[in-house]
Amino acid sequence: LQAHLDMVPQKNNDTVHDFTKDPIQPYIDGEWVKARGTTLGADNGIGMASALAVLADENVVHGPLEVLLTMTEEAGMDGAFGLQSNWLQADILINTDSEEEGEIYMGCAGGID
Repeated sequence: LQAHLDMVPQKNNDTVHDFTKDPIQPYIDGEWVKARGTTLGADNGIGMASALAVLADENVVHGPLEVLLTMTEEAGMDGAFGLQSNWLQADILINTDSEEEGEIYMGCAGGID
């Protein structure tokens, strides 16, 4: 299971926020979790959370499992490009980051221009 850890650090024009030290301020709006004046920082958070949940849940039956969490996906795929070719043992990689909800993609969203 693969996910990325980085986020798109954007803020509203009228928001004062330093992403290097100021915390994200989440709030609930109906069925949505949003952030006050900034991006939420959950770009692929659900992918990371899902992978960690599968690892932690003793009731989920699965064979050998690896979780790959990369960084700098948003600014050049440095984390993915930095992997050694023989690092993963798995024959199948499930990328949890896609472009459309409810769709399965063969490949990596945004990985190739």
